Amino acid sequence: MKEHLDKFIHYCLYLYHEPVAELAELLVRITPGNYEKKVVIGLSGGDANDTALKAALMFTRRPNIASFTYSYHGTTALGVAVSGSFSPELRNAIPLHGVYFLEYPDTYRCAEGIEDPDECGEYYLSKIEKFFRRNVAGESFAALIIEPVQGDGGVLIPPENFMRGIRKITKEYGMILIDDEVQTGMGRTGKLFAIEHYNIVPDLVVLGKALGGGMPVSAVVGRKDVLESAPPQTFFATSAAHATSVVGSIAAVKYVLENNLADRAQYLGSYALRRLNELKEKYEVVGDVRGVGLMLGVDIVKSKKTKEPDRITALKIIWRAWEKGLVMMTYGKYGNVLRIAPPLTISEEDLENGFEIIEDSIRDVIRGVVPDEVIKYMAAWE
Repeated sequence: MKEHLDKFIHYCLYLYHEPVAELAELLVRITPGNYEKKVVIGLSGGDANDTALKAALMFTRRPNIASFTYSYHGTTALGVAVSGSFSPELRNAIPLHGVYFLEYPDTYRCAEGIEDPDECGEYYLSKIEKFFRRNVAGESFAALIIEPVQGDGGVLIPPENFMRGIRKITKEYGMILIDDEVQTGMGRTGKLFAIEHYNIVPDLVVLGKALGGGMPVSAVVGRKDVLESAPPQTFFATSAAHATSVVGSIAAVKYVLENNLADRAQYLGSYALRRLNELKEKYEVVGDVRGVGLMLGVDIVKSKKTKEPDRITALKIIWRAWEKGLVMMTYGKYGNVLRIAPPLTISEEDLENGFEIIEDSIRDVIRGVVPDEVIKYMAAWE
């Protein structure tokens, strides 16, 4: 980036520049799918999801979009409308119609008391199949947008049979499958893209966050025919494909590939799950530990037997961890999941130090060291 600044900072609209062409070629090469692809570069994961949704609507000329409960796809108008993590009251304040929310599998608290993950996946999949057959015609849907691991829902990992079934449904009804990899992409889950865990190929892949290596960059990569369904200015923003940010993105992507960070995330994630499961065995408040690669969640409960979420205790734990020098947050559909997503470059020593602070913090909260009054100072994600 320093070298690039001596050349030019940014150029928009009328001509391409070399960095954006290089990034586009790189993304076409590494993303799933052997079909002819196109790339649209943006500024954030939210605007990239907006681009993908607009493209699907204009390509299919259909009115409806399918999304999932407790999903998160950004804060543009379309992003809020399709994000199940926002309240219905807030979503309804934006008068966009034709968005339907399907149930995302929660294998820890599966409906009907189902405990087997595959059975849980089949249960939710059967409900979705019935929805498209009986309630609203599947042929009226432009797109189905899904996170291959639901982050803000609380690190919910869908069974493979569910994801493969979703792909079958989208093909059957001609929907565009939008794979939101903003949180999961660039190696975090132990594969370059989380959708690869399920051996399915989406129509559009949405990237953000880690794509820029700290710089504001996003991308939609996917079927050329879909992304060419509208003129280029439909997706244009003055600072999109910002040259300096794109140069940073190229360097970040190459670093991930050359240093096998996806494999490193898988290796460290396996260790992390073992370490966190030790906490689950020792403490009643740790109801569930789940994750893939270095995308991990610790479900804090009042009782392992009832699985009742305990948001207050979770907030106290992250407060105490902050006092001890570790920054975490809570999220999840009940606001009770500790979010653990360290850098893929973290050292094993730092990772272990983090787990020691988490355990110390859990112990201190159980002992009553953390007062209730700290809750009023916190505005964690809800």
